[in-house]
Amino acid sequence: MRIAIGSLACLVLLPAAAAAADALPALTDPAPAKGWIITLGGTAELGPKYDGASAAGFSFMPSISWRRVGEVEGFSAPDDSLDYALYETDRFSFGVAGGWKSGRYSSSSKRLFGMHDVPWTIEAGAFAEYWPIQDRLRTRVEVRQGFHGHHGVVADFSADWVERLGRFTLSGGPRLSLGSASYMRRNFGVSLPESTANGFLAPYRPTGGAKSIGIAAALEYSWSEQWSTTLFARYDRMIDQAANSPLVRTVGQRDQITIGLGASYSFRLDL
Repeated sequence: MRIAIGSLACLVLLPAAAAAADALPALTDPAPAKGWIITLGGTAELGPKYDGASAAGFSFMPSISWRRVGEVEGFSAPDDSLDYALYETDRFSFGVAGGWKSGRYSSSSKRLFGMHDVPWTIEAGAFAEYWPIQDRLRTRVEVRQGFHGHHGVVADFSADWVERLGRFTLSGGPRLSLGSASYMRRNFGVSLPESTANGFLAPYRPTGGAKSIGIAAALEYSWSEQWSTTLFARYDRMIDQAANSPLVRTVGQRDQITIGLGASYSFRLDL
């Protein structure tokens, strides 16, 4: 189970949690299971500034997760949205999911002159995942509604093969992203007035459909029961409605690459 917290809260909680952990039992203490294991973390990544962009930018997302002592830690891919399971078994789970996306602003590039801004967006919805091969192959789908920056619907499909090799966990697999007509027009459309003001972007009104197809991979290493780090990379190829947009063909690019590094710290809290 995972939820996002603000950067300031993360900075405040992390040192306090680390100090408190020194006085707490080990995560594998043989005493009867009780209490919780809390994990605080953060991920920094370098990727496209917006969908279809040719320029890259940095972003950071803090996180917190928890599980009962004795409960096996679940698998999560770095590009999963933050989620909270409402129902889960050994192979299937579903619940709520959400995340935050940075915006696209005409002031960031002369080539976007005259284009409408797409402010930062909160996307919230639901997820479901199923393990066809338990602990090895995971499939997942997320459907999210946008708020503020766009008001469309996006759907992300993924599959990950998971290999646990001692302290290492290697995972990866294909990705597919779809968008509703409202989402595609907001992020990839060019109106006639915008085209006229810009001067070299042709008018374009996309419909709903596929946005991108790609692949992702991650390598996690557990330094100890408390500390772990994760290195990951993702490649997406803009297709269909997104690939035909002048915002991609003229001022952006179809190939989208994201790399990132995450770290997490876990401690036991007996209540």
